[in-house]
Amino acid sequence: VNGADLFYNGFKLSEFGDPYGLKKLGIENVGVIFTRGVLLDIAAYKGVARIEVPYIVTVADIEGTLAKQKIDIQEGDVVLFHTGHGNLWMKDNEKYKAGTPGPGVTAIKWLIEKKIVMVGSDTAATEAMPGENKDRMAEAHQQLITRNGIYNHENLDLSALAKDKVYEFVYVFAPLPLKGATGSPGNPFAIR
Repeated sequence: VNGADLFYNGFKLSEFGDPYGLKKLGIENVGVIFTRGVLLDIAAYKGVARIEVPYIVTVADIEGTLAKQKIDIQEGDVVLFHTGHGNLWMKDNEKYKAGTPGPGVTAIKWLIEKKIVMVGSDTAATEAMPGENKDRMAEAHQQLITRNGIYNHENLDLSALAKDKVYEFVYVFAPLPLKGATGSPGNPFAIR
């Protein structure tokens, strides 16, 4: 998704990657993530059960959701987007994979300025697909991961948090230390 040979911090894949994985920046170097989590229930803010595709979550949507939920975003937070799109998984897979609602690159840049450590959602991409710039694939991924070293957590089941209106919690995730991998499956959880 980096659009070139670049990885975070200016490293070049051609210098440290091989068919067996990464020699630098592998997920085995990431420890347990234990920090404040914030759920942005964009679907509830918009008054719908599910945000339809295509929809790009804007800065105004984020600010409106924060005001409605009476919370803020702080440095070091994990910010999770509930769009309701995840409810399609294993029920209507064609619609699920037809695109994803989520933040556009403008909203992602706004979150980056807040110095978050991770973003995630109940969609397969977290970001809107298609995004703001139709000719740039996964532009928000590039801003988050490649340029800023911010993690992205996709396909999260956020329905229970949204149903219970839990907007602040302790977020815990321990990635599997898969040597040389660019990511990890796992089971994050929220402590209320």
